[in-house]
Amino acid sequence: MCSFRDRDFVRRLASYHGRKIISSITYAEMQVFFIYKKHRNSSHFDGILHGAGVEVQNYSKSNGLMTAIFGGDMGEFSKQFRDYAIASHAHLPPWIVVTNNTKDFQFLAERVMEPTKFRHNYM
Repeated sequence: MCSFRDRDFVRRLASYHGRKIISSITYAEMQVFFIYKKHRNSSHFDGILHGAGVEVQNYSKSNGLMTAIFGGDMGEFSKQFRDYAIASHAHLPPWIVVTNNTKDFQFLAERVMEPTKFRHNYM
């Protein structure tokens, strides 16, 4: 489950002063959730991001290369493509993937953590 479904985390994220980004892949996933599952318009999630001070980072050539490397190293490329693409934004310090679904990002080791642990460590 994406951290942006946790209202308390998003509220607290707004007061976090470090740079906050999500990948354009995560942006697409969340727009699908809000538009098609929650029947909200596209500006709903944009408002959440704006309120929390979160930027959307475009998927670049270097992200594509890192996604390919993760896929080659870990296997299951077609099944795990989205996770590898999201992880490609956080493979170098200081970036961390914050998600409730840490299991699918275990290959990032200490670069992935649950929202509660992130709050405890950084907020």
